[in-house]
Amino acid sequence: MTVSAHRSTCRGRGFTLLEVLVSLTILLVGIVPIVFLLPNTLRGRQEAQLETQAAVLAQQKAEEIRRDNDLAGSLTAAIAARQTPTQPIVFPHAPDLAYAFSGRSLLYTDSPRGDPGVPRVIIVKSDSIGAGVRPKDVVYELRFGY
Repeated sequence: MTVSAHRSTCRGRGFTLLEVLVSLTILLVGIVPIVFLLPNTLRGRQEAQLETQAAVLAQQKAEEIRRDNDLAGSLTAAIAARQTPTQPIVFPHAPDLAYAFSGRSLLYTDSPRGDPGVPRVIIVKSDSIGAGVRPKDVVYELRFGY
């Protein structure tokens, strides 16, 4: 076997620098978007989990109010009459969330959902309750009837 024949068989089994660069470019085009989307996906998952937990806790508080309400409906009437939310109370089993009651909506001020005089459970992030209940801190708002 001559030297030139040996070189041609070696080249046939390997990759050129250009082929390696093209394949790396294709690989990076696929991986880079995944790396940038992963943090957003995780953040969205955490927010969805927090909203789900807030919805369940709001429903539990509404059921407690309905259970403890008297026949005249004085407890729900007192909540419905509130113009400002009560001082938030941190959930003992979910310390990152707190609840308050109000007769006015904080989220829906100019829509039919925001009609005053309807009792509401408002779930807020507990790390922001020092300044009272602000609309930007509301995670979930549940209207419950009489």
